[in-house]
Amino acid sequence: MLADRAAIGYSLSVSVDVPTARFMAGRGSGDRERNVVAMPAEFGVVYSLWDFAADEGRLLEQAAGEVGIEHVTVPVVTGAQTCFRPVSAFELPHFQTEGGWHYRTNTQAYSGIALSPYKARWTSGADLLAQLRTRAATLGVRLMLRVDIRSVRPLVEQERHLCQRNAWGQEVPSAGGCTCNPDLRELLRATLTDLSRYEPVGFELVDWAPDIASDRAASRPLNWNREVRRLLDICFCASCRQIAARAGLDPDQVARTVRVTVHHLLTKPQESAAPEAEPLVAAYVAARAGDCCQWLQRLAEADGERLRLLLHPVGEPAPGHCPPWVRMTYLPPGHAGPVDGQAWNACLQALTETPALALPVWRPTFADATELVRLVSEAARAGVSLFDFEGLSEAAPEAVTWLKQAVRYARRG
Repeated sequence: MLADRAAIGYSLSVSVDVPTARFMAGRGSGDRERNVVAMPAEFGVVYSLWDFAADEGRLLEQAAGEVGIEHVTVPVVTGAQTCFRPVSAFELPHFQTEGGWHYRTNTQAYSGIALSPYKARWTSGADLLAQLRTRAATLGVRLMLRVDIRSVRPLVEQERHLCQRNAWGQEVPSAGGCTCNPDLRELLRATLTDLSRYEPVGFELVDWAPDIASDRAASRPLNWNREVRRLLDICFCASCRQIAARAGLDPDQVARTVRVTVHHLLTKPQESAAPEAEPLVAAYVAARAGDCCQWLQRLAEADGERLRLLLHPVGEPAPGHCPPWVRMTYLPPGHAGPVDGQAWNACLQALTETPALALPVWRPTFADATELVRLVSEAARAGVSLFDFEGLSEAAPEAVTWLKQAVRYARRG
């Protein structure tokens, strides 16, 4: 955790002049801990291109002027999205997209690779990302870009070899593309190269780790049994099998172990699974996670100094330590906040395990401004050094006041 926090401070300081986001180098572990806790945080809002097109940047101007945000995070590649904006009567409040690449791509960036970006259908010929970047620059707000290639369902359904496969060899397209697939990796590399022309200070990469399903928000079979669900999510596609074989593992044996263990857990829940099963499955998972981390490190080496964040949801295993990539926890939309002291402390502990945090700014996560102020202030004191606030476009106008109060109190320390 300390290494991640040091990395995020280092990346911010070398990418852009951010005095409040620069970590001091302590000599001992105690010094490092105190420096992290005392670290002032940086604040930003998540602002989509479709919101920018709808309100012509008014919400961004309000957040910059009233809240004093330092950055804006723009989701540029996403899965299916739907939102309802409380706007004036003559505008259209409902927006929906099947997802894809939401900006005007440069076709030359994708030449020579097997896959092409899937253009989101709502987009027009205008370069909205360039327009938003210009508006942000005039406001003194830096640009962060969020990428979630794995959840673009049309791409995975068109290119079935990207699918994750379960231990029975079945395709699971709803789970998203596999991070171990070399074609998907090259598409991500090309996408980040393409996006570099917009000169962002950093990238946020969503759920880029093996065995993470992109359909977690939907109803999923056996989701009530955490251990069984974990085993069902393990991918056995051709790419994963190849990586495991290089590590000296027999993927067929691992798949058989998973199948037997799942059957045992479901038919004999009162009995523990065979003790020899866990090390074999763990080795298979670790081999692919290590390969993914090494690839991410090589990807970063080719792109110079830039802040890089790996987003993962609260309550789920975080990606492994993979510098210069830094872990960032996020609360999914619609997350219900804690209602008592014990639940609050558990939530806060989970949210402060990483140095960066993305969280909603409105209900149902927070019932009032006091709850938002408290969590943000405590997270900042615990060492969270970068915040992304989500859902502002769907919230009531008073949410800006909530956010302004939360940021002001957090900055006071």
